Amino acid sequence: MEADFGETQVLIRLMVDYANMAAKEHALLNRIEAATSEEDRLLLEELSSRNQYVATLLPIRTVGVQVNLETSMFYRQYIE
Repeated sequence: MEADFGETQVLIRLMVDYANMAAKEHALLNRIEAATSEEDRLLLEELSSRNQYVATLLPIRTVGVQVNLETSMFYRQYIE
């Protein structure tokens, strides 16, 4: 598991309960403030004050997939 997984999980929970966490002045609120606009924060506050949300971060790790030109051309015919 990545080293920052726990912090990311806390940040997601802060976002879904932003109105309460802003009132408590949570220590990680500065991270949300740095990454969002004032408009975004107002929307988070409005939504989280009217509804109760739950967020869960799943520990899924993705890997890169290498594709050669022949395979790419084969799949491209089905996409277009």
